Amino acid sequence: MFVFFLLLLSACSKPSETPPAPSNAPRVEEFSRGPVSVKFTFDPPVVRLDRDILLTLQITSPTNSAVKLPPLETRVKGFTVAGSFDGHPVLAGGKTMLTRNVRLTPRIASEYRIAPMAVTWKQPGTGVEQWFPTKPVVLASEPLLKGDPGREIAAARGPVWIYPGLKGFIGYTLAALGLAALAYGAWRLFRKLRRAVQLRRMSPRERALFELAELMARDLVGHDRVKEFYFELTMIVRLYIERAHSIRAPEQTTEEFLLIVSRDPRFSHDVVKRLREFMQAADLVKYAGFHPDHTSVDSALSTARTYIESDAQPPTPPSSNSTLNPEP
Repeated sequence: MFVFFLLLLSACSKPSETPPAPSNAPRVEEFSRGPVSVKFTFDPPVVRLDRDILLTLQITSPTNSAVKLPPLETRVKGFTVAGSFDGHPVLAGGKTMLTRNVRLTPRIASEYRIAPMAVTWKQPGTGVEQWFPTKPVVLASEPLLKGDPGREIAAARGPVWIYPGLKGFIGYTLAALGLAALAYGAWRLFRKLRRAVQLRRMSPRERALFELAELMARDLVGHDRVKEFYFELTMIVRLYIERAHSIRAPEQTTEEFLLIVSRDPRFSHDVVKRLREFMQAADLVKYAGFHPDHTSVDSALSTARTYIESDAQPPTPPSSNSTLNPEP
């Protein structure tokens, strides 16, 4: 009970002096009782969160006193014991000096303190164990920022733009181009799908007239692409005949196509005659290099439109020479 009372009294006593002002010299604290003395050396003398503190604990006692070094792991506050090692004992003048070096890593805390600890030794000759407590040591702390931090913080009025490096700029540019390409591709696909749905909902006549209007809007003749104009114009007529009368017109040559429609009772003699003149005039432009004038072009377009608008579409089954394919 007496030993416990002494430790409690030491813990409640005033810490070893007021924490000294920050300086570069190590802080030294010494305690002694009888022939035994204890010396604490703190380097650096003040606590900074960006560096560790080296605590050197030295105990000097008579050679035959059998002093025990106290443990520090449970006696520190605000620190983490990052490692320790003992030096070789030094014998001089009938005394022994024991040294222990401890590395203390500071944590964020309200106080940095070394609590009292008991130093024990055996009385020479009698072997009676003696002890005495050290006093608590409080270390001063130094902030990372010097000066008035409030003034420095107040100077920042908002986020500051930091320009990216060359690699970052190239990466952002490539990412933006990739997103733009994906958006453009999605837009093109959406338009294509929407157009396909619209065309499927049209009748053969409505679809053919719609395709004629698109062909005229492209103005291929005005751009000196007459041959391409005739290719697409005749294909519109052939596809119309395939959708409306179930005749595979696009896959047939002109002569094969004219032979089939001339034998089909759904095509009158006048219609076959007009189709023959239309197809043969188009073949001259497409394959013989003939360059028609504007009158001939207008006449071909008028023939195609008149035939599509005036053609009758009776719901008759396909003939033996044709195959049903309502949507190429």
